[in-house]
Amino acid sequence: MAALAYVLLPISGLVAYLKGSSSRVRFHGLQAIAFGALWAVLLYAATWTTPAVTQVIFAAGVLVWLVLILGAIVGRDWHLPLVGAWLESVAQKPPAGEREASMR
Repeated sequence: MAALAYVLLPISGLVAYLKGSSSRVRFHGLQAIAFGALWAVLLYAATWTTPAVTQVIFAAGVLVWLVLILGAIVGRDWHLPLVGAWLESVAQKPPAGEREASMR
């Protein structure tokens, strides 16, 4: 289930985070959201440079995306640099909607 978070960045990540039953699935959902947003911003910024830079950013993004999705399939939870550990700690807590429902 965790690998499905990366299928349609970042939309599938949002679904995985909100509907995930385990902290692992929620972590991959958050990471898919972060990666999808970052990749889109970097691609947009790269369009203001040369086409070669845009192609390199795109290729690097595809490579990272494949590593993340294949890692999730085989059970190896890769973390994005700088934010991965923080996203994992956030995923340990249930989403706000679940916390409110459990308080009732």
